Amino acid sequence: MKTRNKILICFFMMLLTVSMETVEANGPILAQGIEEQITVNVSGQYDPVIYKDIIVWQDLRNGNRDIYMYNITSDTEFQITADIYYQTAPAIYEDRIVWHDNRTGNRDIYMYNITSGEELPITTNKSNQLYPSIYGDLIVWTDYRYDNLGDIYMYNITSKSESSVAVYDQSQWSPAIYEDFIVWGDVRTLDIYMYNTTSGVEDQVTKNESIQQTPAIYEDLIVWEDYRNGNIDIYMYNLTSGNESQITINESAQFDPAIYEDIIVWEDYRNGNIDIYMYNLTSGTEHQITTNKDSQTDPSIYKNKIVWTDGRNGNKDIYMFTLDSIEKDPAEAIDNLKEYVNYLHDVDSSTQKVFNVKLNNVINKLDKDDYDKAVKKLKDFIKFVNEMVEEGRLDTAQADFLIDQAERTINLIQNYEG
Repeated sequence: MKTRNKILICFFMMLLTVSMETVEANGPILAQGIEEQITVNVSGQYDPVIYKDIIVWQDLRNGNRDIYMYNITSDTEFQITADIYYQTAPAIYEDRIVWHDNRTGNRDIYMYNITSGEELPITTNKSNQLYPSIYGDLIVWTDYRYDNLGDIYMYNITSKSESSVAVYDQSQWSPAIYEDFIVWGDVRTLDIYMYNTTSGVEDQVTKNESIQQTPAIYEDLIVWEDYRNGNIDIYMYNLTSGNESQITINESAQFDPAIYEDIIVWEDYRNGNIDIYMYNLTSGTEHQITTNKDSQTDPSIYKNKIVWTDGRNGNKDIYMFTLDSIEKDPAEAIDNLKEYVNYLHDVDSSTQKVFNVKLNNVINKLDKDDYDKAVKKLKDFIKFVNEMVEEGRLDTAQADFLIDQAERTINLIQNYEG
């Protein structure tokens, strides 16, 4: 797990000893695909990130920490940094790799251009700048120049200009960026905040009274760690619809999410060690990626490739899993909706029964290949969900998730080839 993500997790781990033994009643759904070991050096390799066919990580083989890179297409490994000090926490976009670097006595942000082979410092302030994220011409990071609490800063590569994004008297940390949007965790209210680089407007994304932290963003979807249920879950917010959804419902801890297209990946503690799990937003299905009894951490995803740090060999290595095309079966999506409905312990049994009847009606139509009527039954389900919200028998967040998944399943049915 990345250092920036350890805030508050250790405390919650002590509270979850009972949950650690939790295993899904029918066993996990294992993802289909190919797993392969990327690094074989006997020292430690940590914190991988992936973009297109390039994997980047921090590497201990030289007695310090350097940045290394692996090209999947050419099957070649390269050393990016050779300085004797520490270079850690890499991020990548297109042909630019960024990291934080302590060669000057504090930690600065550096950048390497894969195409030109040029390395240059991005920050020169005498305080610490940590954990960069990059998209297009913009680099963001956590900055400690004013205090020991942390602020969010940004650098424009084209204009060579630096600017502050969020500077307050309480901590902001763990920024992520996609297109015009920067997201981060914020101690002001222990929520996720967002800044639009075009409009200059800051917004509060989450407003729950518990802790939300470690966000990731892709297009109009923001995911994060959420503590509202007494454990740590993954939640999602859709900027376009304004809907917030709970992604994980297992009672153990799920943390450190990453997202690409319709796939969310995270670290999961349900099996007593840490495994990598994923959720497919289109099919509404959750899958287990890793099954090794050691710990697998720090997931990153690009298209159908997931990379992580893996401890199975006694040291830390980088592994990769290439997903097969996932069968997007509408019946499986309905089964997952039913599982979520039956998890809603604060919903009365009569409402749950009606939910299940309506979803069983959908499955009945799917079994008969009557896809038009299956869609009508799902629309009837959505109507009932809205009615339960109006009657106060279902809260808005639960309804948003059910409606979102039902609408995705309708789209799935309409495009399903059987």
